[in-house]
Amino acid sequence: MRHLLTRSLLALGLGSLLGLVALLAVLPALRAALCPSCFGLVQVSDRLWVEAAMPAPDRLRLIAQITTAEAQVAQALGPTRGHLRLLACQSAPCDRSLGGRGAAAVTYSFGPVAVVRLSPRGLSTTILAHELTHVAVHARMGFTGQLADRLPAWADEGLAVIVSDDPRYLAPGTGPARCHKPPRPDLPETAGDWLRRAAKERDIYAEAACAMLGWMAKNDGWSGAWAVIDGTRALEPPANPLAPARAAP
Repeated sequence: MRHLLTRSLLALGLGSLLGLVALLAVLPALRAALCPSCFGLVQVSDRLWVEAAMPAPDRLRLIAQITTAEAQVAQALGPTRGHLRLLACQSAPCDRSLGGRGAAAVTYSFGPVAVVRLSPRGLSTTILAHELTHVAVHARMGFTGQLADRLPAWADEGLAVIVSDDPRYLAPGTGPARCHKPPRPDLPETAGDWLRRAAKERDIYAEAACAMLGWMAKNDGWSGAWAVIDGTRALEPPANPLAPARAAP
């Protein structure tokens, strides 16, 4: 029995190591997180590395934006836990070297460990707050919660839009009245499906935010959302919060 357990642990460890090697092979941003200087990045704070050519005033502006975004996220979700590295590019060649393919920013998270890649279009408080929301939520779920898909992709993205208060996808106000577009019932559940759909349908972010606003309005707001993140409450499929209630037969 002891030998079987030992072999099982070795197999699990080897599988994890091979998985990490595969991720490093296909995701340059993760390699850059391990060796920022190898990709022309320099450190400007304990968590921020930027393109070496970024001028000092732009670096200071980005640090201020990160501070504002962190405060915005903390107001909704509390202090972010875990280990974070932010990799910021100000030019297209730098972004391409980190694997950029058009997205303003991407978060790679493994429970409490996260790497955020920022393209030139991602150097804004709104985008930073969006990505830091992912960091905070994934750290709270932990790696096992992520593996179990405790929070579907549409809910994960909807929360990030709400916390970042993104005016592209939300109207002013509170609750479901902020909806720009009612959600369809088949919003993506997995990160892979979300990336494929979001690349073609930008309004899907507005739909995801609308779905979460409607769910939270009926399920104790942020307390209900935290219960889902912690795994103590189920999350129903997205529904249109603006649809009129049907009369009983």
